[in-house]
Amino acid sequence: MSSAARSHSQSSADSASEASGRSRSPSFEQQQTTQQQQQQQQQQQLSWGHPPARRSSAVRSDFSSFADDDEIASSSAPSAPAAAQPEPDVSGHGPLSIATRIEYTSLPRGRAQDVFGIVTLQAEAAAPAGADAGEQRQPLDVICVLDVSGSMTGQKLRLVQDAMRFVIRESQPQDRVSIVTFNSNANRPLRLCRMDNQGKDEATATTLRLTAGGGTNIASGLETALEVAERRRHRNPVSAILLLTDGQDGSSQHRISPLVARAQRAGCSLYAFGFGADHDSQLLSNVAEQAQTPFTFVEDVDQIGAAFAGAIGGLSSVAAQRVELVLDSRVSLKAVHTPFSTSQEGARTVVQIPDILAGERKDVLVELSVAAESGAAEETLLLEASAKYWDLAAGAAVQTPSVEMRLVRQADDEPQPELEPDEEVTTQRNRVEVAQTLQTAAAHGDAGRFDEAQAVLSSQEQRLRSGKRMTPISEGFVLELEDARNRMQSQSAWQNGGSAELRDAMQMHRMQRSTNANSSSACTTSKRSKSMYLTSCQKSWVSKYG
Repeated sequence: MSSAARSHSQSSADSASEASGRSRSPSFEQQQTTQQQQQQQQQQQLSWGHPPARRSSAVRSDFSSFADDDEIASSSAPSAPAAAQPEPDVSGHGPLSIATRIEYTSLPRGRAQDVFGIVTLQAEAAAPAGADAGEQRQPLDVICVLDVSGSMTGQKLRLVQDAMRFVIRESQPQDRVSIVTFNSNANRPLRLCRMDNQGKDEATATTLRLTAGGGTNIASGLETALEVAERRRHRNPVSAILLLTDGQDGSSQHRISPLVARAQRAGCSLYAFGFGADHDSQLLSNVAEQAQTPFTFVEDVDQIGAAFAGAIGGLSSVAAQRVELVLDSRVSLKAVHTPFSTSQEGARTVVQIPDILAGERKDVLVELSVAAESGAAEETLLLEASAKYWDLAAGAAVQTPSVEMRLVRQADDEPQPELEPDEEVTTQRNRVEVAQTLQTAAAHGDAGRFDEAQAVLSSQEQRLRSGKRMTPISEGFVLELEDARNRMQSQSAWQNGGSAELRDAMQMHRMQRSTNANSSSACTTSKRSKSMYLTSCQKSWVSKYG
């Protein structure tokens, strides 16, 4: 790469003469409106009580210079499947394995009963770090969207700069990093830049030049990051946007959902980080829910570096993308409990999972209605499950072998086995119920109904404590609920971190993914749930940060 390309201006206010000579992508054209339409939108915002976000005409209209990303290493180019790719061959040698478990392995033949089961996708753990570990992981495109509003002045900005310098320092030459900043407006001070020595120097200098001031326009920052992602001329196999903010932004709520959808179409994971107790946790939690990623509440601001490290550690160990879990039910399928997108056609249900990290597991809880058997059948086939996915290491589509979920049927006059539910299935039922309880409690908290929230949390906590055997995981769930109760004692406690912590926990348990193992200093219990889902690779990255 020439030195001239390295020194190319990163300002979003590039000259109109340059912009006129570049083509616009369809996604960008769809975002443009006429001046009259913009004025109408501003009037509509005012009627809702939200002041229009102040954005310079250059930031609003000229993203065409963003097609200036550095070339990727030749070995980094992703080999995406062709549009009309045939079904992959069935193979048991990919990074994902699939298994099923049923709540009760045996039921009387003449009894109809609803039962729970789980379908588990398990990714192989990452290889231990060694001298050649850097050659094994997938190259990354990471776009960091940083709040530089006035509330970030001082220690907060310094800590974010330290976190960015860590990301830059630990990046490999095939990785690319871009920096987008936002306050009342958004800018892109660093293009998507290769992290070789020269690129690291440029990224570090850009980071150290960051200053804070102005208001908060989250949607503007996210939109600018999306223009960076959509206008890339090249793409690394794993792409992500890391969005960090410490503020409130009443003008962005109605704009967020279309922006998250654009990130998904662009193949970018979107991770949201709420910095300190004053941010809009409801908005960021909604971002995470739609993006199907964790929402990370950084209550102790000195933990932002560890949270970034955990996120990058996960991204650097993605084992499978575009995972399609297929469930073919042979009995009535009452419910599929998963945060991921599902579709159903007849007896077939398909669950779409964006990605799975090395060492990570995803459990889909199913609820089935088993009819009484009048014949002599000794087993009942409940469902068959298989998965298709993109294996990043192999650069190929993979189809897992099909697995079955079966139930033994005992004759009514035979001795019946003790009906103790399977421990793994019980654990996943508890996980789903705890996440649902936290969601219900959060809704009560938002409405100021703290007595109702306390009652919901206490009821679920008592149900867990009444189980015949407390496992370390169930004890962790109890501590999670106890901390939530303590954070919902009053409106003040709810607004001063309670809402954010509850939503962090809710989304973490739903997604079975976390970015940081550290509990905040304000935590009222010795809960350890944040480490429950952290993979070995993420832990390694967090330990690097120290």
